[in-house]
Amino acid sequence: MTQTRVVPTRQPSQQPSQQRSERDGRADEGFSTTRRRTVISRLSLLGILLLQALLTLRLRNTAFEDEALYLYAGRMEIAHLLHGAALQGNYASYFSGVPVLYPVVGAALDAVGGLALARGLSLVEMLAVTAMSYAIARHLFNERAALCAAGLFSVSESALFVGHLATYDATCLFLLAAAATIGVCTSACRWPVFLLAAPLAALAVAVKYAGGLYVPTIAVLPALAAWPVRGRRVLWYPVAFAAVVAGLLALGLHIGGHVYLEAITGTTTNRAQGGTSDAVILRESAEWGGVLTALAAIGAVAYAWRARTEPGESIALSGGRARRAMLGTVMYGSAFLAPAYQLHLHTDVSLLKHVGFGLFFAAPIAGVGVVRLMGDHFRRPQFGIAVWCVALALGMGQSLALYHAWPSSGPFVSALSKYLAPGARYLVEVQEVPIYYLEGNPDAQPEQFWSTYNITYIDKQGQTLTGAAGFTAAVDAAYFRVIAYDNTVTPATDKVIARAIMSSHAYRLAKVVHLTASGGPVDYDIWVKSSPHTSRSQQHKHSGSGSGSHSGSASASHSASGSHSGTASSQSRSGSATQGDISPLRHNPR
Repeated sequence: MTQTRVVPTRQPSQQPSQQRSERDGRADEGFSTTRRRTVISRLSLLGILLLQALLTLRLRNTAFEDEALYLYAGRMEIAHLLHGAALQGNYASYFSGVPVLYPVVGAALDAVGGLALARGLSLVEMLAVTAMSYAIARHLFNERAALCAAGLFSVSESALFVGHLATYDATCLFLLAAAATIGVCTSACRWPVFLLAAPLAALAVAVKYAGGLYVPTIAVLPALAAWPVRGRRVLWYPVAFAAVVAGLLALGLHIGGHVYLEAITGTTTNRAQGGTSDAVILRESAEWGGVLTALAAIGAVAYAWRARTEPGESIALSGGRARRAMLGTVMYGSAFLAPAYQLHLHTDVSLLKHVGFGLFFAAPIAGVGVVRLMGDHFRRPQFGIAVWCVALALGMGQSLALYHAWPSSGPFVSALSKYLAPGARYLVEVQEVPIYYLEGNPDAQPEQFWSTYNITYIDKQGQTLTGAAGFTAAVDAAYFRVIAYDNTVTPATDKVIARAIMSSHAYRLAKVVHLTASGGPVDYDIWVKSSPHTSRSQQHKHSGSGSGSHSGSASASHSASGSHSGTASSQSRSGSATQGDISPLRHNPR
């Protein structure tokens, strides 16, 4: 009689391939996929990126003042590094990022392809950020949530606006996103490969000091991602990551010197308090990130309660409820870091850009929220479509309005260029823009321009005057050849200057340039020094030297000096209420 021998079969959890994957420490996605699904998913991602690129490139305007400042500062840094040329001011002391990083890269691109190429770098970086939000969501959840995450982030106001702005925001976010992606996708490896993300995180903080706000999130994510595979062995991940980043930043501060520590303190950690109300900051945060944040809340709660949308759904290893709750909380909570920081400072300066940093980290769990709204087996697809259409409409409208919050400067720069003269001095509101566009003009060098943010003026009697008194005295002495203002950035100072011009009778109104911004018309008044007073000013200029003997010499220094009389210095914005990210974007220009 023949006996039949029954061989027990292995359970799916005991398959040799998975055992080897866990034993070797390789990242196990925890869900199976097919080649067809992968191809469709990646083609869908490509479509999302193409839409993001088109929506970004539709934004058109001349250089914003921050763009102009960083690009011409980068040009000077390059000249200083290559040829030892003098810098016009100590940028390291008041930039909220290391001036030899993004400004140099942006200026190099600007020298090759102009402003369009410099902005093109930001576009490529923001497209990469969207792709990395997809990668993180796919690794932590599945392809369905990943596509929803990428679709939401790609049409957000910050993604579109920052993607066409030649400032260091896109570069900083790109580096943070790259660090987070490396940390999450390599977290399950036996060897601490996730520490390769630490140099990128440190570099992101150096590019823009405010990026340090998101380093704790990046430090925690690898541990939460690897917990279902490696368990308690990942508890040391955040400490090790933070230690490496801190060590790299400490090394950088040691090399850079105390000036960078002072800049970090003055522009970021101990920044001057603003006067924006909490209600305004909360309203703007809700406008620019409310949809994605609300979806992230839904996703965090739903994912903590139940890992799968439907029975048998292919999803990454989810671990226990506590782990799922912590993962959702970290991602969702990251969306509130920038608003909380701005509430602490009572300012909305650059909030429209900083909001996008948190939205990147919240996007994966927001993708889960959209999936749950649509239900099992896409039972309610209309909900997901409606939510995305709302996000799309808001992102398009907001980014377009914000991108035209400053007027096109072409007519103003053209008008101003007619009144330039060798060695002349110009008091200009938003002087960075004409400095940038008139770079090749020998009569429009950076040291010839003064800002309306602040001034230190030392009159013929040796008295040091600042603020309104300094502007009044300088105008009365006909210190500047050209004065131009538009009553938008420094309206209080503009009124002081206007009154001084009327009382001095030293200037004539040469031109009124009519411009338009999203908030309404903007008129640039250009006043030029009259000839009789010009002669008197030149007499003051050549009447002597030393203390108290001349009133026409100018100091290009950005700090006050008490050793020369008859001099003026336009203080950098490190001494103004908007220090750090150089100026607040005027959402409702006056």
